[in-house]
Amino acid sequence: MTNNEHGLSTLKYSAKELVYGDNCINLPFLIPIYQRLYTWEHQHVERLLADLWAAYKHPVQSEYFIGAVVVSPSKQANGNQTLELIDGQQRMTTLWLIASVLVQALTDTSSVECWKAFMALGEASSRVARLDFSGRENDKAALSRFIQKWRCDCGAKSCDSDCNGWVKNEAMSVARSTISEFFKNEGYEKTELSKPQNIACELQGFSDYIWSKATFVITRLHAGTDKNRFFDTMNSRGIQLEKHEILKAKLLNGMDEQSRSIYAKAWDLCADINGYVPKLFQGRFDYGRIGLNETKIKEGLKEELVDKNPSDSSDNKPEDFTLENILLNVAISKPEIEDPKSSKEYKSVVSFPVFLLHVLRIFALKKPRDDASKDISVDDKKLIGQFENNLDFKNKLVCKAFIGCLLECRLLLDNFVIKGHVDEGSEFARWEIWSHLAAKKPDNRAKRTGKTWNSITMLQTMMYFSQDTTRAPWLTEVLRGLVREDVESKSRVVAKDDNGSLFLAQLQKQDKHYAEKRLSGNTLEEIVGAKGKGLGTKVPHYWFFKLEYCLWELWFNEDKEDKTIDCDKPELIKNNLSFRMRHVTSIEHVSPQSQNNGNIDGALLDRFGNLVLISVGANSSYSDKDPSVKAAEFTLKLDKGMIESLKLAHIFKEGSGNSLQWDQKSMEAHEKNMLDVLKAFHPELEKNNTRTMEGNDEQS
Repeated sequence: MTNNEHGLSTLKYSAKELVYGDNCINLPFLIPIYQRLYTWEHQHVERLLADLWAAYKHPVQSEYFIGAVVVSPSKQANGNQTLELIDGQQRMTTLWLIASVLVQALTDTSSVECWKAFMALGEASSRVARLDFSGRENDKAALSRFIQKWRCDCGAKSCDSDCNGWVKNEAMSVARSTISEFFKNEGYEKTELSKPQNIACELQGFSDYIWSKATFVITRLHAGTDKNRFFDTMNSRGIQLEKHEILKAKLLNGMDEQSRSIYAKAWDLCADINGYVPKLFQGRFDYGRIGLNETKIKEGLKEELVDKNPSDSSDNKPEDFTLENILLNVAISKPEIEDPKSSKEYKSVVSFPVFLLHVLRIFALKKPRDDASKDISVDDKKLIGQFENNLDFKNKLVCKAFIGCLLECRLLLDNFVIKGHVDEGSEFARWEIWSHLAAKKPDNRAKRTGKTWNSITMLQTMMYFSQDTTRAPWLTEVLRGLVREDVESKSRVVAKDDNGSLFLAQLQKQDKHYAEKRLSGNTLEEIVGAKGKGLGTKVPHYWFFKLEYCLWELWFNEDKEDKTIDCDKPELIKNNLSFRMRHVTSIEHVSPQSQNNGNIDGALLDRFGNLVLISVGANSSYSDKDPSVKAAEFTLKLDKGMIESLKLAHIFKEGSGNSLQWDQKSMEAHEKNMLDVLKAFHPELEKNNTRTMEGNDEQS
């Protein structure tokens, strides 16, 4: 369609139509210098892939809409024509990176050629990347080098789609690593496919779906269009209501005026998910440690509620309220947050819409069926639908009860669950639990400390980073354990246990179940690739994170080192250093495969003992360097107060240079040591191994 007023044309494309359609585009997309850098993080890319996968496996519509792109014709100084990418850089870059993985992972030649045609324009001798950059020469050169050979140029003798050495942009490298991991693991674990040929078939089907069914709308401004006027017009259309605001309206609609005011205020207290509920209300509601009915909520909010004369609102009777009226005309002001910078300084483990779905799961558990929450997805795109299927909006008692449960869970979130506390001048957050319950004075909020609370904090951090960081699937059970009341005492015993021992036991039990589920009947050696040829980059990341947690407990949270476990804290990290778990996604071979001189069994290089999980940037920095050089770089980072990996610290415990021994013997010894640590903290892992061995004996 065409809009002559603004001089633009809008057409819908899939990757296939972009390359081969009647309105195909044979010009590169130029990201102008004034555009921000690629900023999508791991969770954004993973979310897109998960949504695409869900649409592929369970198609509700004939296609999946990725988003909108706005371009403007542009002529470069060298005379070349381009399309300036004004809006949609993140999506288009991500799609290009998806294609870069597929051209290496697919076996079907025709599909590979199709994706190559999407990624590059022109003949082999003069082709250019479809994605171009102004003022970002490193990114431009990286893409250009890739499309010349259609593989990484990192210099390694063997290189597959996992290798990101050619991408110099940290965010783009993280994105590509996320894509590779998803294609090899996440997307196919749910299908219970084990044979490589079946996985390859699924990948081909998924690729075909993205190629022809994943669509986006490209709006092309005509030459000479006033871009400022165009955006002023588009922005003047207003901001679309978010789904959780619509949900709020559905819950409040039909309540009497007083109740609507009470529960609107309660909802607003919960909505600033990254900040903290103001201290004024923490004590009034006992920090979430009591059940909240309408009387208690009204009592806690009475000073903040606005008294209204019914005669002043005769035109807005409760039954006449529309969604817009409820959202805009409720006479309740949003509460002032405790710290005006809180939303910038803190980060919740989930967004508010996802949190609402976790609470709905907990609320649904009050139904007769104990497994009621299993049917509720924590996918916020399905927010309204999940509530429509599991909550009766017409029953106002049910709506009130849900908002009461929401407020309880929100208070518990603040006082018992980690939040990211961002250091000034640092991009990395300290994931900690701060609470008024930990402070000497109730007006203050302090960090939960002590051996037990340190364990609670680090265990939650491990659970957060090792699972889905967008939806935090572990959160439902954590909150459920805090909300659950003892039948006899009618008290929330876990939430009221000040020393945290019951809470820690609950978390440990939850993590134990998760670990056993990840094993799926396999031994620990099998699941981490500590036998045979190893698994290389296919080792599930959970076990790396779990090992880091175990080593931290052993080295940093004990009054004295546990001598029952033969794994002493390395000297090089004893100088008052602390360890902070971070979101890392790249599996590094300490002794690189390309540098094997024959002194180490090649199969051992892909084993768990030779692998560590680190950041994409660190992986790129280490590259194919000798272990002694990596050890020196690791030590330099320690001088800056940064411990990259506790497993890596154990590997480099002898130091760097000639003193470092990282041969086949030391590799095997380290692997056994790390498995012993995991089993010491998870005795059931050893039992699982014993059961498997006994089963083998019986068969023989």
